[in-house]
Amino acid sequence: MRLPDGVRRYLLHLLKRDAAERALDAAELAALTAAAEGRSVRPLPELLRGWVSSATAQMRWKRARPMAAKELADHLSDQYEAFLDEGMDEEAAAQATAREMGDAVETGTQLDRAWRPQPDWVMLGIVLIIAAAGLILQYNMRPNNDLEWYMFFGKYVAGVVCLLAAYFVDYTILGRRCWLLYGAWVAGGLLLTQGPVSMGKLYHLGCWVWFFPVLFAGILFRQRGKGTRGVCICLLSLPAMWVLAMAAPSMAALIVLTLVSCGMLAAAVWRGAFGQRSIGKLALAASPVLAMLLYFLFQLYAYTHIRERLAAALHPQRDALAQGWLGALVQYVMFGIRYPNCEKGGFETFMRYEGATDLLFASAKYCWGWAAVLLILAAAVLLLVWGFRIARRQTGLLARSVCMGVMVTFALQTLMYVLQNCGIILIAAYGLPLLSYGGMYLCQTMLLLGLLLSAQRSGQLESGLAPQNARSVP
Repeated sequence: MRLPDGVRRYLLHLLKRDAAERALDAAELAALTAAAEGRSVRPLPELLRGWVSSATAQMRWKRARPMAAKELADHLSDQYEAFLDEGMDEEAAAQATAREMGDAVETGTQLDRAWRPQPDWVMLGIVLIIAAAGLILQYNMRPNNDLEWYMFFGKYVAGVVCLLAAYFVDYTILGRRCWLLYGAWVAGGLLLTQGPVSMGKLYHLGCWVWFFPVLFAGILFRQRGKGTRGVCICLLSLPAMWVLAMAAPSMAALIVLTLVSCGMLAAAVWRGAFGQRSIGKLALAASPVLAMLLYFLFQLYAYTHIRERLAAALHPQRDALAQGWLGALVQYVMFGIRYPNCEKGGFETFMRYEGATDLLFASAKYCWGWAAVLLILAAAVLLLVWGFRIARRQTGLLARSVCMGVMVTFALQTLMYVLQNCGIILIAAYGLPLLSYGGMYLCQTMLLLGLLLSAQRSGQLESGLAPQNARSVP
């Protein structure tokens, strides 16, 4: 018995709303709609299934074949149903549909041209050139070039290998195997807590913890459509990151990664990935950041040494012989702001050596003047601008989360590094992407950028949107 039209329309409305909340794809929604309307989704006959297989076999990009096959099957199904409605039998309708679509090999060749990965050659060139420029700067700033040139070249080769390895990996594994990767990341971090200590820090663990944003993107993608429960599960992945960041210890990682993760989660809630947007879900997503801010304000109010440290960071000349000595020195080199005993000098070697690690801008200003500083800053800004351009163009939840996670992390790292090179040193900066000293740091940065380029290269498969020229294939 057919349901009344009013009841049927209401049921369809409920199905569509439920599909949106659970992030169902178009095929699932079509099946539900057909079931609600009392229709059956008729399978394609063997002739048309073979036609689709022959067409997609011409495509060299194997990961795109399922998406193209689905689009072809949908088109064939519509045409096949139309011929059946005209009174043809099933065999005649299938043959007419195949004739209508044309030669399968020719169509597949057109699909091969339309469905191709589209690498961002500009971003790839920016990454390779900036990384090479950073190593050249580091080599020229070292006192007496105490490291051989081939050591820097080896770091560059290792970084390029990491970039290409991440670029050709299937980034969707972050969503398909998110908990396995997260568990491996936690286990690796715990092992690195037993690693060597340098200057009071676990350097290897300090690098390892910065991979968290891309893992969090996978967890976020896996929990989509699960409403408040999904938001809570995403937040439950944060404590492991906090523990590893504090074990490193790296206050920069703790703050930056919390901001990035909560920002990614809030953005996903805002876009409806967890069902209908609500104030409660947004507040829940931002709760770790709010708690961190309240804790800082409490520390600032309760402890005198925290207020003294903040004052020394904002006005280092007042305590230039103790907590503010580095900030005062940097501001003297950068802006000529004098401080007690600045005339004594004796910091030439220090500035050149530290320029290869934490004070690249200050060292460049000391060695070559403001022109060098502006060139380095322009390179960093170019990397960020083009990276955010790539991130904004992604339509899939996973691809956009991966790209935004990487780029917001780099943006906050760059901001902290610039502030440090302006003498405002409340928290030690982690580094300047692609330009700071360290082979492991370069490889880590290259891996993250490789994942960003991997998401950009094949993000269209996740979103389910074909290229414009693919839609026009007959």
